[in-house]
Amino acid sequence: MAELERFVRDNMDPLMYGCFFGSLIVLGALELWITRSERAAPRRRRWPANWAMTALNIVVLGALPISGLAAAEIARANGWGLFNQLEVSFAVMLVAGFALRSLVSYGIHVAMHKVPPLWRLHRVHHTDTALDVSTTVRFHPLEFVVSVPVVVATIMAAGISPLVIILYELFDAVMAVFSHANIRLPRGVERVLQWGLVTPDMHRVHHSSAQPETDSNYGATLSVWDRAFGTYVRKADIDLTRMELGLEECRDGRSASFFWLLASPFLRLRRVSQANDENAGTREPVSPVAE
Repeated sequence: MAELERFVRDNMDPLMYGCFFGSLIVLGALELWITRSERAAPRRRRWPANWAMTALNIVVLGALPISGLAAAEIARANGWGLFNQLEVSFAVMLVAGFALRSLVSYGIHVAMHKVPPLWRLHRVHHTDTALDVSTTVRFHPLEFVVSVPVVVATIMAAGISPLVIILYELFDAVMAVFSHANIRLPRGVERVLQWGLVTPDMHRVHHSSAQPETDSNYGATLSVWDRAFGTYVRKADIDLTRMELGLEECRDGRSASFFWLLASPFLRLRRVSQANDENAGTREPVSPVAE
């Protein structure tokens, strides 16, 4: 394991970029052949803002003072955390580390929907009225500023090993693109994968315009937490193809503007077509608890 850890640490950046951008290329190409829905808005309208947000977030993540890997290394060097106090096999560490890390992502995602100030940041992701690989990192950069400290604290408290964190982050990079891809897997493959992983169809439900469905399927990598906490929702194949995606308040050109996306957490969203309607446009597009 020492040799494997040395290899992945020495090649962390190439491996991460290879997994992420390789997934974008492969799954982006597959979207042309095994498309789940043809209703997606033209790429030329949506992609400039989505890729600009992606580039900005890569810079922001690189500029943060500490990462999950750095937290794991600090914890191991100082003997901090549960796993650094116990002698467990790598297999146990791998399974437990993946489970805990994915649980943290699930919990953060739930909080992003239920806590009003956090929802204002996270709703940037849901302003995209279509879903494809470009939606993967369509997040407001402040969302990472909020979530990374929680991840770092968890890794230190648990003492998850650096190798497990690296392997999880590589896995997460691929799964993030995969779950947002506008692709249609064979029904049998989709059903089998959903027992353990977050699939494109499962995550598509989370991007539904219907609020109860938006408040479901929070998992980022593993589907087990949605099943365990009762937030798993499944839709019929035909419904997945026809369903509307994204916030109802953003079905206009604003959602394709990079600068509007950056400013939107500080704005009160309303439909442009209803701007003069006294009975419309005053509702925050949030989860029921976050109203």
